[in-house]
Amino acid sequence: MKILLKTFLVILSLFLMWAAYIYFTFPDTEKIIKNQKGKYHETTTPDQSTYARLVKEDKKAKRTILLGKATHSVMHDNMFPFSTHEFNLNETERILEVINDSANFNWGEIGTPYYDKIIFFYDEDENEIGYLDISLDGEIKVFPDLALTKWGLLSDKGFQELVLAIRTE
Repeated sequence: MKILLKTFLVILSLFLMWAAYIYFTFPDTEKIIKNQKGKYHETTTPDQSTYARLVKEDKKAKRTILLGKATHSVMHDNMFPFSTHEFNLNETERILEVINDSANFNWGEIGTPYYDKIIFFYDEDENEIGYLDISLDGEIKVFPDLALTKWGLLSDKGFQELVLAIRTE
């Protein structure tokens, strides 16, 4: 009985340490959105009838998803958040180029995705300025968001390019 209790307490302690680590170190997406409010326009979710107009507005205003603003990024694995990988400026720009290209997206969504990885983008002052949730099923959620992402469903080509851009081996 004592061994069972000790085992339970060890497992509980490990779980609490893991939860505390995540709570205190994992960037908060809601905080990023709140801190960046007003720096980006509120995106209307496009559909096929409004897409051309919204993209035209974004291009006219020279809006991109963080191109030229992020100096580096850090990728976390959602299942094991201790596992991180930092991308330098060139690697970060490559990731952003993939998600800023509307040809890398299809119309639609896969349903309710589970996001396997999340990339946080930082400026030169180490401020969190955006994020990219990635489902290995091919859907993304990005902030700031533009019409270019067509609801966030990557095409096969786009998914392949993103996987190559975030490859850490």
